[in-house]
Order: sequence, then C-alpha cells, then structure tokens
Amino acid sequence: MAPLGESTASESKLQPVLVGIDYGRKRIGVAVTTALGTVHPRPRVERTKPEHDFAMIRAVVDDVEASAVIIGLPHNMDGTVSAMELEVRAFAVELKKAVAVPIIGVDERLTSAAADSALRQQNLDGRQRKARKDSAAACLMLHDYLDQGKRGEEIA
Repeated sequence: MAPLGESTASESKLQPVLVGIDYGRKRIGVAVTTALGTVHPRPRVERTKPEHDFAMIRAVVDDVEASAVIIGLPHNMDGTVSAMELEVRAFAVELKKAVAVPIIGVDERLTSAAADSALRQQNLDGRQRKARKDSAAACLMLHDYLDQGKRGEEIA
C-alpha cells in the first residue's frame, strides 16, 4: 500500500466510470466502462414512457457510480446537424434532470452499422443480432470516445 497522499502505478491508471447511451426511438443501447477502462454492454432499454426510460438509465448511472453519461450524436455524414441529432440533444437535456452527472455528446456516425457487422461475424441469427445491436453500438461509441482522448461536448 502506498503512503498516504501517494498512489501506486495501478491506482494512477484508474479512470472515471462512464455510461454510454445509443439513443433510439424504440430502444436505447446501454454500455458502461470500468475504472480500468474496459467497456461492457448492459441490457438495452425498451422505450415506454420518458419517466421509465430516464429511471432505467439513472439506475445504471447510480449502480456503477458513473461520473458522466456519453451519448451518441447522429450527425449527417457530411458532419452537419441531423434532425435525429436535435432529438437526441433534447433527450439529453431531459435526461440531465434525472441524473446528477454531465451528459457528453460524441459523434456516433456508423456505430450501429459497425455493431451489426461485428455481430454478423459472430454468426448470430437475426433475432440475436437485433437483441444485442443497440448495446453493442453503445460499446463501440464508448471505445471511440476513450480512444480519441475523451473528446466530446458537454450538452447537458
């Protein structure tokens, strides 16, 4: 154990825990990071009422003691703001009322397609891919966020 005020090499590599959200109108993909920087899928949230959706996400944030929520912003392919991105940003503002951590928006273009491709390589049938795709996309988005030096914008 290191003397008080000093950290060991392994302690200094610990990272803040994050929750990743892949927003969808029917389902919300969820993933989490660990303090060691690994990324894991969580069960997706089947959309019902906004209060339910926010409560489900808040439960994950509280469970892992997350320091931030990372939410994918679906920009148009040319980088401009899409109609869906405006919807995600509005969702983030409302989500902020339910969670006591910053909401950070990151570019998520093509994560759902990449997730589907990765799941196809695992020889999963269509039903299995559909069940895992949203949270797999959230995992890819979190990986990208970590790999790109945690670049994003606080949106709520």
